[in-house]
Parts: sequence; C-alpha cells; structure tokens
Amino acid sequence: MKKILVLLLVVVAAFGLSACKEKEFKVDGEFTAFELGVSSNAPQVTMVTVSIEKGKIAGYNIDVRQGKRTATVTGEGEAAVTTYSWAWNAKTKKELGDDYGMAKTEGQLEWYEQAAKIEEYLLKNGVDSLDGTAIGTAFAVDAMAGVTIKNAYTAVAKAAVELAKQGKFQTVYCSGTDFYFASMVVSPKGKVSDLVIDTRQATKDANAGTFAWNAKTKQELGAAYGMKGVGPKYAYSNGAWSVVAGQKSTLEWNEQIKLITDYVNANGWDGSVDPLVDRSGAKGGVQVDALAGVTIKTSGYFTLLDNLFGAVGKGIIK
Repeated sequence: MKKILVLLLVVVAAFGLSACKEKEFKVDGEFTAFELGVSSNAPQVTMVTVSIEKGKIAGYNIDVRQGKRTATVTGEGEAAVTTYSWAWNAKTKKELGDDYGMAKTEGQLEWYEQAAKIEEYLLKNGVDSLDGTAIGTAFAVDAMAGVTIKNAYTAVAKAAVELAKQGKFQTVYCSGTDFYFASMVVSPKGKVSDLVIDTRQATKDANAGTFAWNAKTKQELGAAYGMKGVGPKYAYSNGAWSVVAGQKSTLEWNEQIKLITDYVNANGWDGSVDPLVDRSGAKGGVQVDALAGVTIKTSGYFTLLDNLFGAVGKGIIK
C-alpha cells in the first residue's frame, strides 16, 4: 500500500512540474531576424523567419534581398567619366526563382532549392544542431548533396528563434538604398509594447563606386541627424499637404517618427490608416491630427506597420 501511495505521489509531482514548466514559445506568429551587409559594393540583407504555431516551430523561411550598382559613362575617350548609382532589387533571391541563375552545372540546385533543403534541415534538427561556422559543414554530415550555399545563415536563424522566445516581432522594408525596420514585443495576452521604427542609410561614393552602411541609424543619431530647421515645413489643407513657404521643420526625425508610434500605441493598428499624399494618414475618413506637422514620408512606415502586425498569430492581438 505504501509503495502504491509513493508511486501516486511521484506521478502527481511529475504532472505538477509539467504544468508549471514555462512554454518556450508563448506567442504564435512569424519572427524575422536579419543581417545587413554589403555584396559587390551594393546593399544586401539576409533574412530568416521562424513560424510558431500552437507554441511550436512549424517552419523556417530563408531569403536574401540584394541591390545593384549601376555604372553610367558620360563622355568619350580620355574625357569619359564613370559614375555609379545604387538601388535595391525588386525581387529577393527566392522570388527570382530559376531567374536567379545559380544552377550552371548539371545536377546543381538553384538557390531557392538549396534554401528549401536548409529550411527542412532546420525544422527537422533545430538550430542548435548547426556548428555555428560554415552551414555547409553541418549539411554535409546529413548527406545534403548539391547544397553549395555556405553563407552565414546560422547566426540569423538562431537570432530568429531567440526573437520567437521573447515574443519580439520584426519586419523590414527596402526602398531606394535605405533600409527600414520595425519591431515590437507582444505578450501572450496580446499587449503590444516597445514599438520602434528606424532607418539605416548608407554612404555612397558615386565616383569611386563604393557603398557602406552608416554606423548609426536615424534613431541612434537623434538630433545629430539634422532634419530640424533644415527640412521644409508642411501644412495640411483641403485634403493635401503642401510646403509652407519660408518655414522649416520644427521637429527632428526621431521626434516625428515618435508621433506615429505614439499614435499606434494609443489607438492600436487595424490597417485602416493609409498613406495620404505620402505624408500622413486618415482613419475612418478623419485626418489623424496627431500626425500634423510630420514631414517625413510615411507610406513606407505604414507598410512596415502593416507587415509587422500582420506577422502576429491570428487572434493574439485583441
């Protein structure tokens, strides 16, 4: 009888410990980590997204968006001058599919096919199975013939999983040569906190053809960014924004973007705030007064917010 009681106590204790154990992933959705870089003197961003469904990892998505450097020659002979310009590619490597053009030899896989093998490996074995150096090394052990991708996806994949554990969502948006990104934390009950929107720009030498990301983002630069008193002041009238002659912006970039994040923090985000003349927004047909005086172009930031909230699992944000 005592043995039976002891056994029952052990079983009850085991159930108690199991019930008290915290879930590793408390929020469902798509969590994206990224690594910004430069490839062939042009912008590049590597992205890994981990999908969480019912508290478990359901899949991985690896992608890369690159940029291009265009050379323009003016003049002829010894008087010829070459200048360079840059722009993000319209499509990512995965979106390009067979058009990316990696498969040059018989039997070699195209980039998106190789990425798919890596995604399958991660889902089956987890990010902790990687050796942390060359991702190709780990896959060679798993007999993944034909995989030639050796970029450092390991750290980005691990970062995505860590974000999922924190309930921290991120999204990115590429325009011109600028890199926009946003993040927020969502609790299991759907409460949003720590909403941040930021932009990293680059230093480009049109004559030398060199491209390098700035050390600091616009948020990090703060007042040193230099928009206040330099950029034009805008006024909203008759459904449109227009420049106020002879007046300059009274707010710095980080102060202007804070108006947007403060508005979202106070009112939430349901996607109904759309770009209005590329500088502000309307909600339910009523002008968003809190954004009055914001001179930064907000259409890109609204796209960021749409994507950011769209990454959260259904039914979480109330």
